[in-house]
Amino acid sequence: MSPLETLARLLAKYRHSAETLTVRSLAAREEMRVELEGFWADVAGPELFGAESSIASLALGGESAPPSPALERDRADFRRALWRLADDLSLRGVASPESERWRRELRPRAG
Repeated sequence: MSPLETLARLLAKYRHSAETLTVRSLAAREEMRVELEGFWADVAGPELFGAESSIASLALGGESAPPSPALERDRADFRRALWRLADDLSLRGVASPESERWRRELRPRAG
């Protein structure tokens, strides 16, 4: 499963409808492999990796969701998928300043 597919699955699970639609659209474009330059620019853009009101800044399940082991596991999977996506952007040389900031913030910690 690609990072975009993972993000779409988790967003749908927690009923983040608009964000799910955005990520599913990106995942479909990735699979079709058309207009790749525009695709990567959209992935690196503010809707996914902006500083505020972006998918990366979203609290999966909502800020007030009661903590549970399943939610924490899903949030970790969500952060990991975002990091994988931001890291891929960086490796391809198409990262934006915002996606680079998120890549550094989401980097898995050793330990």
